[in-house]
Amino acid sequence: MHVVVRLLLISVAWALFQIGSGYLTNRLPERMFRRDGPLYRGRRWERGGETYARLFLIRRWKDRLPEAGAMFQGGFAKRGLRSRSPERLRRFIVETRRAELTHWLPVLLSFSFFAWNPLNVAIWMPVIGLLGNAPFIMVQRYVRPRMQRLLERRAE
Repeated sequence: MHVVVRLLLISVAWALFQIGSGYLTNRLPERMFRRDGPLYRGRRWERGGETYARLFLIRRWKDRLPEAGAMFQGGFAKRGLRSRSPERLRRFIVETRRAELTHWLPVLLSFSFFAWNPLNVAIWMPVIGLLGNAPFIMVQRYVRPRMQRLLERRAE
């Protein structure tokens, strides 16, 4: 396959993976995201999101990332939590889980490049997928514990 054709196909595949993941997770029922399952559960080393603040200085750059939560009909924009009512906080937390899955799916799908690319090309796709989606995943994993603590305080 000619290198230009391969690059075009890879670019189209990445766009489809990213947009398709957002579309798919937007269509999944909210009930799938109401609890911290194995994927969303905080890890001890994350220290309630503080590891992201200390190690990755997330507070400095998190607001510069594009936010496409409301891209599809029925979506939820997570930028700028206007209301801190318990209902709004619960929905926000649900949507952080949805967003996290949205960014894990392209990483998983990146392994499909092994099926139609030479090894020396395919080996880089999961790396690119992880590097491209990691900042978004980290933001969700940083924000969610903070919102959960805020919700707990509001419920008291």
